[in-house]
Amino acid sequence: METRMSIPHYRQQTSFNLIALLVVIGVNVMANTATLNGRTTGEISKQYPNLFTPADITFSIWSIIYLGLLGFAGYQLWLSFTKGHEAELSAFIVRMKYWFLLNCLGNACWLFAWHYDQIWLSLLFMFMILFTLGKIHSNFRIAHPGAPLREKIFIHFPFGIYLGWISIATIANIFAFLVSVGWTGWGLSQVTWAVTGMIIGTLAALFMIFRHNNTSYVLVCIWAFYGIILKQEATLTRDSPPIIAAGTVIIAVLALSVLMQLLRKRPLL
Repeated sequence: METRMSIPHYRQQTSFNLIALLVVIGVNVMANTATLNGRTTGEISKQYPNLFTPADITFSIWSIIYLGLLGFAGYQLWLSFTKGHEAELSAFIVRMKYWFLLNCLGNACWLFAWHYDQIWLSLLFMFMILFTLGKIHSNFRIAHPGAPLREKIFIHFPFGIYLGWISIATIANIFAFLVSVGWTGWGLSQVTWAVTGMIIGTLAALFMIFRHNNTSYVLVCIWAFYGIILKQEATLTRDSPPIIAAGTVIIAVLALSVLMQLLRKRPLL
């Protein structure tokens, strides 16, 4: 009885999730057509140059993320407005709570902060995005092999790649913030810090695959590091060779970790 009485509320929440996602996509369109403060997201990124920034093509991953999130939005509406899924819908709402709404809020606010050169504020919103994705990942046990197939397709896959990208984007945002405040690196070179950032991202990826079985997360990290290599190959300064070498080794390590996990065929550690 309680579940039936909650159905209207659940439908309202899933509808708000869709609206929030559409708003975020709309703001992203504005951001990438120079409608938001007259500049694109990439143009602003170029104002804060650092060796961790990937090539422009790397950001095409957002197309896959948003397509996956649209699939997620459709899936949760399907649970809400078709009969026979009351228990599944209730379990979904209990786990999702308002984390996706907060995630969309953080995403949209990040774009406004970034486009108006409030880099410190954009970093706070980036942490908000990362935190909400972490909660969703934990609540849904993303990449757990025991989940139903449709949950894997419409929840685990989009949020797995989303978290992977935002994890790397957070490191990039930190570097952009440090550049914006004139940070000198405490006597260490840009190469050292860029490689350090890549190592941190790699350790996070290894943790996610060996502890949480999240291959999607790792594949996105591989794509991001490949983007860094592409950027350095295009610019080719004296700092490029060590970055390219580090990126190549890291990609090999992560690819091997994916292969190892697939061959092990074990659910979790």
